[in-house]
Amino acid sequence: MVPSLLLASCISFTLVAAEIKLPDGPIIAAWQNWGACNDTQTIQAVERGVNVVFWFSSNLVKDGDKPKISGPLPDLECVARVRKAIKEKGLPTAHLLSIGGWDAPHPDTSFTGTEWFHAWNEWNQGLPMPFDGFDWDLEGNDYLTSPYNVFSPACLQLVVDMSAAAKAAGYLVTMAPPQTYFDSTTPHFNRYLNNSNPPDYRPEFRYRGRNSYAYMWAAAPPGTFDLVSVQLYESYAPAMQALQEGISGEEYLQSWAAQFILGWTINFNDTSLKLQGHVDVAVPASHFLIGLSFGSPPRSAFFWPETAGAAYSNAPAHLRPRGYAFWMIGIEDSLANKSNRSLSFAFGLNSFLHVRKQGRAQLEKRSLR
Repeated sequence: MVPSLLLASCISFTLVAAEIKLPDGPIIAAWQNWGACNDTQTIQAVERGVNVVFWFSSNLVKDGDKPKISGPLPDLECVARVRKAIKEKGLPTAHLLSIGGWDAPHPDTSFTGTEWFHAWNEWNQGLPMPFDGFDWDLEGNDYLTSPYNVFSPACLQLVVDMSAAAKAAGYLVTMAPPQTYFDSTTPHFNRYLNNSNPPDYRPEFRYRGRNSYAYMWAAAPPGTFDLVSVQLYESYAPAMQALQEGISGEEYLQSWAAQFILGWTINFNDTSLKLQGHVDVAVPASHFLIGLSFGSPPRSAFFWPETAGAAYSNAPAHLRPRGYAFWMIGIEDSLANKSNRSLSFAFGLNSFLHVRKQGRAQLEKRSLR
């Protein structure tokens, strides 16, 4: 990158490092919809309990000979307006910009991760209100033969290097892998995102990962990633298989979370990568979020907030997640899991995580209606 860009990035480092941190205590995170900035819904979700907002989404593309942060970005003036209103209400909340999404391109590897960070940092510092960091949401593609159904070695290294540079500059860096992309149920690894399901469960389904995000976590310098939000609602993932085989939601959430926090060994047997061999992987409870959604039976696993609350309350303190994340703010108060029951994840999760006192008061008022 040109020296002036490097200088601008370095000047901003000390400002960033002194100011940005996650809210203290439990976390309730929530994603926005693609390109959305919902003033009323976002502020309401934050009042109810959400204290990390993932604004969705961005891509890292090449524009001529330069790196470019492209859409589908939300209205950035609207984002600044909403964030200002949240701050004025005295509700500590972190705001990160997602990178990727299903069918989105993977980052252009014409530039290194460090070069991408300098470009992102300069772009971010020029916004009406800069984001507190970014959330990796790189996923696969509907077309099985798409180049975006595999992570190239260069792409994996880009994620590691850009994340490390951002963290060193004081930003928050998080990741949101689908369950099979960071999978405590298997020691196996490959870079592909179009693997088949196991023979005993929907073997025709060809959109399964194999611990690609676990590689990003393991290959990065310790402390690079602030949060890992594992999407248990991935289509036909191990969570859905377990529920269909009869395990209760509470039992599954407890046993799976314990396994993820305590760790397992993965065989990174790809000779094209820098990190190789059998590696012990674990995500500390302080960095671990369980990703939930409003349900799409029988395709994806669904857990009511009270099920998550029972699993959380009955687990040993050291085996509880830091909190939960949910997709998405725009469908709060809609009917969940094809039922006749309206659901607010922010309300329900706050009822036992106690992120917001105001959210608890609203929940009590709501229950009296």
